[in-house]
Amino acid sequence: MTPLLRSAILTCCFLILTGCTSGGIPQWRQFHGNLAGQGYIPVESGFALSSAWVTGPYKLTSSSPVIGNDINGKQIVYFGTVDGELVAIDSEDGNERWRRSFASNDKIAHIVSTPAVSRNGDVYVITLHPLANRRFRSVLHKVDEFSRIRWSYAFADNGFTSGSPRILKWGEDTLIFVYLTAVVDDDPQGALWVLRDNGKTVDKLDRKTLGRCNWGSAEQRANRQDVFDSFSAVEEFIFANPAETGGRDLPDIFVDPTLAVFTDRKRPLIAIADSLCSIGAYEWDDELSVVWREFHPFEKHSSTALLPNGMMVFGRQDGKTLAYDMETGVNLWEYDAGRPVFATPAAAPGENLFIIAKDHIEVLRQQDGTLVHDGELPRKFALLDQTYASPAVSENCMYVSTRALLSFSHDLSTRSQDNNFSGNGLASIALANNGALYAVAADGTIHKYLGPK
Repeated sequence: MTPLLRSAILTCCFLILTGCTSGGIPQWRQFHGNLAGQGYIPVESGFALSSAWVTGPYKLTSSSPVIGNDINGKQIVYFGTVDGELVAIDSEDGNERWRRSFASNDKIAHIVSTPAVSRNGDVYVITLHPLANRRFRSVLHKVDEFSRIRWSYAFADNGFTSGSPRILKWGEDTLIFVYLTAVVDDDPQGALWVLRDNGKTVDKLDRKTLGRCNWGSAEQRANRQDVFDSFSAVEEFIFANPAETGGRDLPDIFVDPTLAVFTDRKRPLIAIADSLCSIGAYEWDDELSVVWREFHPFEKHSSTALLPNGMMVFGRQDGKTLAYDMETGVNLWEYDAGRPVFATPAAAPGENLFIIAKDHIEVLRQQDGTLVHDGELPRKFALLDQTYASPAVSENCMYVSTRALLSFSHDLSTRSQDNNFSGNGLASIALANNGALYAVAADGTIHKYLGPK
């Protein structure tokens, strides 16, 4: 098999995974690009040297931009704010199309996760609402492209999440997959929810606990309290005004991971490594069933990426990046980067897996998790600052949001930076299917960088 043919086959696999059956380039509609969370779009892009436009500031911290299309096919950029607003801006000039608030005088709302956009332009967004004792409850909303709320769904058991929803068109159904932490008998337990969008209403199809975490011993009870303390610490950091967040050290805690969905099989496979006690994969066929799962001792994880080669990869607070066989649960390899890996790994067709370990980038081989070397030099790069923002990858470039916006060739040998941009270390870059970039700055503005001419 020639390298060109192999690259073409791998690219086709990526297109299938993103649900692109017409041969066009898929859109960055969901967190980290697509259902599988690969952080990749098969488009040529350029080095981001200066922004084409900059919006006014929003109270925007950890919600990353996503891209949809309006009824006329124009690209619209969506994001959420910590004061509870879903915002739509025009990709051509950065002008605001509309904003929809979910807060009121007697109802506080925050949006800290990334929205998701369906192919017909509906936007799905999760709001967080404070309860007593520093607890929260999450509500999922469907908003049409004209900012009208079509329905809202409050999760039971005081379920809360700072992860993002995944939207899948499967047959005649529009399915929504969400990971939440539920509080049952005052114990936090991870759960997967599956909802069906009926247009103006929504149905709960299934809810599956990922495995009962054992909070019996003194150490485990301390871990249980750490769940709530960690979320409160995240609240204090992420719910702050963006101007207060900029320049602060990133705490070694992070938002809930977002699940990943693999559709290149007979039934959808849903995978997640949660931050409570479970790693696993589940299959959807009118209900959720366990493909495999294992328990872990209360480790905090990044969101999951599912690769066309059958791997489930994710990072961990202790600096490890791990790869599992998504169908069997066999642990294939581990790599220790030495610093927390809360950014979702990104993969392009070929061998490269890009990971960000808080203050540096490393490029691993997908197959065995070893660090790529160029001669005797390791393929790694020290960043200008800390970041938990996930990388975005095109056919020829990789982008990272840190104290500057950094652009790299895949081998890291060619790079550039825009020093007029300063990221907040939380929100990830969105990469459009025309090669344009959208990046969130520390002051809450969004910068657009044009694709190649």
